[in-house]
Amino acid sequence: MKEKTFTLHPKHLSLSLLFSFLLISSISLAQSQQSLPGPISQLTVNSNGDIACEIHATDAAAATHHSIGSARSGLRMNGSVKSASNTKKSATGANIIVDYYNFDPALPVEDFIIAATAFQSAVNAWASLLSSDVPIFVAAVFQPLDEGVLGSAGPTSVFANAPGLERNTWYGNALADKLSGEDLSPESYDIIANFSTVFPNWYYGTDGNTPAGMYDFKSVVLHELGHGLGFFGSLYVDNETGVGDYGFGIPNPIFPAIYDRLAHSSDGKSILKENKYGNFTTELGDMLLSGPLTAKGPRIKGTTQGKGAQVFTILDSDILGGEIPGLTDIWLPGSSYSHLDYFTYAGGPNGLMVPFLSTGASFDGPGPIVLSIFDDIGWNGKVNREIMESPNAQDDGGDDPSAGADNVVAVYPNPFSSNINITLLEGRSIKKAILTDGGGYKYTVPKGKIGSGEQTTLDLSSSRGPSGLYFLQLTYDDNSSEVVKLFKQ
Repeated sequence: MKEKTFTLHPKHLSLSLLFSFLLISSISLAQSQQSLPGPISQLTVNSNGDIACEIHATDAAAATHHSIGSARSGLRMNGSVKSASNTKKSATGANIIVDYYNFDPALPVEDFIIAATAFQSAVNAWASLLSSDVPIFVAAVFQPLDEGVLGSAGPTSVFANAPGLERNTWYGNALADKLSGEDLSPESYDIIANFSTVFPNWYYGTDGNTPAGMYDFKSVVLHELGHGLGFFGSLYVDNETGVGDYGFGIPNPIFPAIYDRLAHSSDGKSILKENKYGNFTTELGDMLLSGPLTAKGPRIKGTTQGKGAQVFTILDSDILGGEIPGLTDIWLPGSSYSHLDYFTYAGGPNGLMVPFLSTGASFDGPGPIVLSIFDDIGWNGKVNREIMESPNAQDDGGDDPSAGADNVVAVYPNPFSSNINITLLEGRSIKKAILTDGGGYKYTVPKGKIGSGEQTTLDLSSSRGPSGLYFLQLTYDDNSSEVVKLFKQ
């Protein structure tokens, strides 16, 4: 069985370096408006051959990305201003205007056009799904990058306390502009996306027929633009001290991101209730390391039948049903939170915003759960959310009856080789079972190989997939369903 190996990147630097990034501004009509350089997502190839996405804020990776520049008059590379190839998109739901930069002298014009066409296909998909009266300006940069680094992307800035924004909350450029009704940084791009021209395994087609061994460029751009448009949070755990925090590590001002305001712990409580989990405390760290987080909001609940959207947290051996070689109970910077849960959503229609992308996989859109999260952070209609309460406010618990609810009591052995035994809640029986591997290939378990009763067995010996991660979707007699995470030896 393959083992997953993760390289952790430092998040917190010295205070002097952090303050060098801190940018407090008083622009527009709001004297209290504040901004910071935005977090960025960086793409690398991990030991399993998957593209891994990590979020970086106020660290060396973010500084390198932001050094590309942000001025709309032209980005700088090695001190020289480069001109852009500008492509405008007619207004649909949103008007996304892209400037394409080629910083690689060795990249033929024909190849540059092919890459830009794939990029624009992803832009068009997002433009049709969002609503904004303020144009979104994007810089698409193509240049040689270090071996193993595929690219990076993110908002050039995050804003707080501008008109129309939920108070004391960070928003990325584009979403902040949409909610305030004006361009808060008129001289800068809203998003900069940076991709490698020397990575040999990009598939630039837009038909979804990504060959084996190739990575679908359109899908990667869709993913990275998703982060730039607001799919990011600031929760973090220091694995050495166990201290958890939010606010991108900046000591002042300490604000959560709007994405953070959707996050609930495994017991259904908001993570931003200061009387429950204090910022920069081991209590917050323990909560974040104790189980999965769930994003909740009116649109999310409607899309998920009240359950909420599970966001990727930790690789927890207890949650997985036993010790799994190579998987440890640690916080994975960036990957551990600003993504949907890999085990729950990979291989399905909501798999775009999971932290890993395998070769051959492709997506033509973000999926309904991601769009519901975008709705609840404010993209398509302002949604009233609970804001941070006073530490002295009475905590009614905020319990969600569906939080942590499972139909399966136990699944074993996990990892499995051929058969698995399942203990169900009383009164449950399995009507249908589908086993899906990490690449999206499905095996429907024949009815004759599904046992009956609360103690049942699934015969999976006919599934021919490789060792590794699998998702078992169980449909019950009342037509409800759930997904169980399995590993095959």
